[in-house]
Amino acid sequence: MYKKQKKKLCVLTILSLAVQSIVGAIAPTIAFADEITHPQTVTVELDLAHQYAVEGTFSDGRPMSEVTVPHYAVYNGVKQDIFCVEPGVPIYNEFTPGYEKNPLPDMSDKAKLVSVLWKKVGTDADTHIVAQKMIWQEVNGYTLHSIKRSDGSAVNIAAIEAKINQAIADYQKKPSFHNSTAKTVLGQSTTVTDTNNLNLSEFDEVVENTANIDYRVNGNQLIISPNANSKESGVLTLKKSAGTGTPVAYKKAGQQTLMAGAIDKPNTYTVKIDVEMEGSLKIKKVDKESGDIIPGTVFHLDFGKTLPAKDVTTDKEGIATLDEIPHGTKVTITEKSVPAPYTIDTTPMTATIKAGETISVTSKNTREKGQIILDKTGIETGSDLWNDNYSLAGNTFAIRKDSPTGEIVQEMTTDEKGHAETPKEIANALELGTYYVTETKASHGFVNTFKPVKVELNYVNQTVALVTSNVKGQNQEITGETTLTKEDKDTGHETQGKAEFKRAEYTLFTVKDGKAVKWTENFKPELLKGTKASDETVTLTLDEKNQVAVKHLAINEYYWQETKAPEGYTLDETKYPVSIKKVDDSEKNAVITRDVAAKEQVIRFGFDFFKFAGSTTGTAETGFNDLTFKVSPLEGTNEITGAEDEATTAYNEQLGFDGYGKFENLPYGDYLLEEVEAPEGFQKITPLEIRSTFKENKEDYTKSDYIFTITEKGQKQPIKTVTVPYGNLTNENFSVSLNRLMLYDLPEEEDSLTSLATWKEGDKELTTLDSTELVDKLSYNLHEIKEDWYIVAQAIDVDATKAAQEKDKKAKPVAIAETTATLANKEKTGTWEILHKLTVEQVLDKTIVLFNYVYESKEAYEAGDEPVAKDASLNNQAQTVNCMVERHVSIQTKAHLEEGSQTFTHGDVVDMFDDVSITHDVLDGSKEAFETILYALFPDGTSKEIWKSGKIDYEVNDKEFTKTVLAEKVDTSKYPEGTSFTFKEINYDKDGNINGKHNEDLKEKSQTLTPKKVPTTPSTPEQSEMPTVPSGSQESSPTVKAFPQTGEKTSNVLLFIGFSLIFATAGYYFWNRRN
Repeated sequence: MYKKQKKKLCVLTILSLAVQSIVGAIAPTIAFADEITHPQTVTVELDLAHQYAVEGTFSDGRPMSEVTVPHYAVYNGVKQDIFCVEPGVPIYNEFTPGYEKNPLPDMSDKAKLVSVLWKKVGTDADTHIVAQKMIWQEVNGYTLHSIKRSDGSAVNIAAIEAKINQAIADYQKKPSFHNSTAKTVLGQSTTVTDTNNLNLSEFDEVVENTANIDYRVNGNQLIISPNANSKESGVLTLKKSAGTGTPVAYKKAGQQTLMAGAIDKPNTYTVKIDVEMEGSLKIKKVDKESGDIIPGTVFHLDFGKTLPAKDVTTDKEGIATLDEIPHGTKVTITEKSVPAPYTIDTTPMTATIKAGETISVTSKNTREKGQIILDKTGIETGSDLWNDNYSLAGNTFAIRKDSPTGEIVQEMTTDEKGHAETPKEIANALELGTYYVTETKASHGFVNTFKPVKVELNYVNQTVALVTSNVKGQNQEITGETTLTKEDKDTGHETQGKAEFKRAEYTLFTVKDGKAVKWTENFKPELLKGTKASDETVTLTLDEKNQVAVKHLAINEYYWQETKAPEGYTLDETKYPVSIKKVDDSEKNAVITRDVAAKEQVIRFGFDFFKFAGSTTGTAETGFNDLTFKVSPLEGTNEITGAEDEATTAYNEQLGFDGYGKFENLPYGDYLLEEVEAPEGFQKITPLEIRSTFKENKEDYTKSDYIFTITEKGQKQPIKTVTVPYGNLTNENFSVSLNRLMLYDLPEEEDSLTSLATWKEGDKELTTLDSTELVDKLSYNLHEIKEDWYIVAQAIDVDATKAAQEKDKKAKPVAIAETTATLANKEKTGTWEILHKLTVEQVLDKTIVLFNYVYESKEAYEAGDEPVAKDASLNNQAQTVNCMVERHVSIQTKAHLEEGSQTFTHGDVVDMFDDVSITHDVLDGSKEAFETILYALFPDGTSKEIWKSGKIDYEVNDKEFTKTVLAEKVDTSKYPEGTSFTFKEINYDKDGNINGKHNEDLKEKSQTLTPKKVPTTPSTPEQSEMPTVPSGSQESSPTVKAFPQTGEKTSNVLLFIGFSLIFATAGYYFWNRRN
């Protein structure tokens, strides 16, 4: 029991201390309040903790000695300082309730000031007791000379009393401007400064403000601001409100009377106010330009509702003045009349009157002035100019006084409409008089043909401020003409070969848009030289001097360009610039002449050749060096220029053959190719006629052709024809190659055979499989003329034959194909052509040489007779051709589901199809293979191979191979939601090497199957392991591991666990508290 009581006592003690701390913290301490009020009933408390022994004398001189303490009035938890004014009357208890408020008996003002202002010195008990001493002295006449604390120490009465007296003196100080007069003006602020440096903000309460002004305090400054409701005079009195109130006496029967202090006569200061409320208006009239005064001008003044309207007239000084106008009055000033020669300015002026000020306005009038207005046009175009290179803006004109060469008084420049004016602002306008308008600078696109114009600006009347005069003028447009002369770039005015200049056509174009100039252009171009080739565009055919020319062109940037080349010359793509632009303003430069020379490129051609000679038996042949061949112009072709007319055979390092020769850069024309001298024992080649012909397409000239033929002399059928489209030949691409000739010198003996093998297009190497036919040209020299020569021609695989003969030197050549024919010869020497129709499989990747045998007849061949002549050498380069074609494989695919769509619902088990199309450009029947690989594309950007079809074999027999591959029963639920699927394809050649890939980066949309978007987003499971699927055949289906599903059941379990933990924690806590 004692423990419980002790515990309770301890708790109560702690609570008591806490309450005391809180109450102490929030209970207010009576301070020097702004205004003091005293309650009706209080409890008087004696501060027994601070007892003082005082000694002194009563008012009658008797000695006094007693003990006193500070006194307090307590009410509503508030403790207020009070003072004893009835010493000698006791208070019997430490706490005495029931004291009532009563009027304070008469006493000095100082006692009242002490009762309040002592706290400015300090709030401690010593200061309090010294304040009590001062009140006793003022009220009761007591004089204390000693105050001691309960410990016997003395209070420094003099020091504390001096501080309290100083606080009273400071309180009673007044500003230096007290009772002074402050003059101010309505609409302005006036500042008066206290040189006593008081804190004027302590005078915080208005006693009176009879002038009704606004004021504010800034430190030791009082700022006075009259307002619209202020009076002309009055006073402003302010007081200190802090500590003011009514001091009272607290009494209780049989007990000592006590004083509760307050200041009932606060400190104040007064400022007398004098406000200026009116202002004046001064109007001055002057000449706007010279500044001279204008007397006799009448103004009408409108004061609104403030004053009646009235008129005033400027005096001899040009001034009118009006006084005593109320502040803020807005005056509208309108000119009513003005003396000659001025014009009335009817624009109103306004002035707002400010009190104490004279508002000055100046009205300026102008003399009557003049203006010249000019409109400029073109002689031919008027104001509808030909193009942007012409402008009516920028013509500059001088206004000269009295004569065309007189003083320039003003200048003006035309705008884009050709319009110009001298200033119409009166200040800058022309004085009345005689003027001449002269042009000093013509605008873009014109020369100066403007003649001076006389203008009279005469006085009209006083109401007209500006006299105007209109002037019109014209300038000549600048035009241009251009002549183009056609020349050969190498020979000048002379043509080369059998090329000619006539029928060449040139068209004039504008640089800006690249369009041909038309005869119907607004500037109407005119033909000067040549013949019109078009009624629409400026397209001209050369005249007899090989020139075309056109005139009356508008200023612009042009160029001539050949649009039809003559025979033998390339189409010149060069743009020959023609710049028509202004030189200067001189009339002699009204027509700009620009001449150009077109340097034309003649068509040139060339060819190279090998010179071979075969043995009599035809078993051997070789190239011959140091043999000279010559080309000579035929009739109608000029002498050769810019090219050599002879070529000598030599060894060619690049090709590795002897007997190589070359002619190049022969001018377009007809020539005869001859062998100057044959090797000993051989015949010279039959001369070859090389002819150049232009085959014009009458319907579309651009589809014409140049045809070059090579024909044995005396023969009609060319042995070579090269056709070049007209449009392919330009000044940059002007050389034609007639390719290579194989020239054979036949032995002088009879029954010899030489041949030249090429692919059908004339090449020795085949790079495409568009045509696999071989052409063999057999040159023969036989002993007789007959109808039944029997020819056996074989296509031999060189590499296969060499390989066979390395194993067996007697091995027969490996023949790819054999062609036989019965042919006739009309002469003992001549040429046969044999066509070998070979297949792709026969020629692909092979080097082929042609063997040829000539028998007396088919019967002789079948009887096993020897051939009359043969050309059968494995190393015969003339008979050797190659086929090296690069193979290309392309793969196109599309992935889809069974119904053809490319989207699925996550969770479905679906069949996935891959439509594969593989294209080959070489169909050689080889066996190739491909495979497709299915990938899962996960939402996090990673991917994984999940299925393979395995290699699927096929043969390259068709240009396009197609097949659909199936990945069966793909369970999409086994992959994270948002997973897409895509196929990748790989192709393998016959050796198993990869020669084609598709969708390698897995980003091709046509190969991607995507999930359908659903409105809700399920939570993402923790991905512990990616699904794996073994590779298999195309019929196999993927197998995957299932992911755990995150859903409602798991969420409920977690919720249950959470609540269980909460309740367990709460139960444990309350059980612990209870124990």
